[in-house]
Amino acid sequence: MAAKNDEHFLGIKMEKLNLANLCIVGIPWDLSSTFRKGVHEAPPVIRKIAKDDLYGDFTEDGVDLTRIWRVFDYGDVEVAKSTDEMRKRVYNVIRNLYNDKLRFIFLGGDHFITYFTLHALTQLNKENWSLIYLDAHPDLEEEYKGDRYMHGSVVKRLVEETNLRSQSVVEVGIRHFQPYELKWANDVGMKIMSTVEFERLGASGAAKRVLKLLPKDVDRVYLSIDLDILDPAYAPGLTYPEPGGISTRSLLDFINGLKELEIGAFDVVELCPPYDNRSRITAIGAIKIILETLGVMRPSS
Repeated sequence: MAAKNDEHFLGIKMEKLNLANLCIVGIPWDLSSTFRKGVHEAPPVIRKIAKDDLYGDFTEDGVDLTRIWRVFDYGDVEVAKSTDEMRKRVYNVIRNLYNDKLRFIFLGGDHFITYFTLHALTQLNKENWSLIYLDAHPDLEEEYKGDRYMHGSVVKRLVEETNLRSQSVVEVGIRHFQPYELKWANDVGMKIMSTVEFERLGASGAAKRVLKLLPKDVDRVYLSIDLDILDPAYAPGLTYPEPGGISTRSLLDFINGLKELEIGAFDVVELCPPYDNRSRITAIGAIKIILETLGVMRPSS
């Protein structure tokens, strides 16, 4: 069910779908997680904080989001009992919302929602998509306990089952992996930037490096932000916290370095409210990341 018109998201007034250039879709999928549970609670938590007065509608660079974006909030996709049914359900929702000028924010859910959303978008828009995948883990597993569709296999399934080219995938912030995952990535021409390399280059240098790694014929970019790219000191409320990550400041500076890209959609995933502390620091950080990403992403002309 869509949000009422008198509501707002980060100060941006809600509109009817036919007047909007930005669409929010919550996907409270939690069935692919292999460690902590509770990530299905994230979309309403994010919406609530986005409607508080914690942040204004200006980015750090002074971009007035209310002059750029007109938002339609679809609400949350009803969760199915199987991966196959959920893929169909998400596809049908996005298909019914989709027009070529509409940008999307997807609120997870665990990281497998990226499989659902990008699977749909690459069918509805046949342009050359690139995936910039911010995560502590490469998510290139073949399976986990017999399950090929879980949050540790997202990118591998997308490369195998959609027209997303492996050479158009750049993963950033990787620091926990199996050697066979990196071998597979190397074999298919996928680019991976470790946390160590990110820190060596610095946030702006890492962004410049990613821009150079993307193929020249990319039309649209999907930016996937797993909050576990952050060190748990900045984001304790995660389904799979991984020590040794980057700071929130570095992540924001990195995203700011992607301004020249045509970002068609982005997601924020793996916020696990039951494990966030009382200050809601992880959820508040997620809102800050969304706000600054909206300042970088441009509406379709």
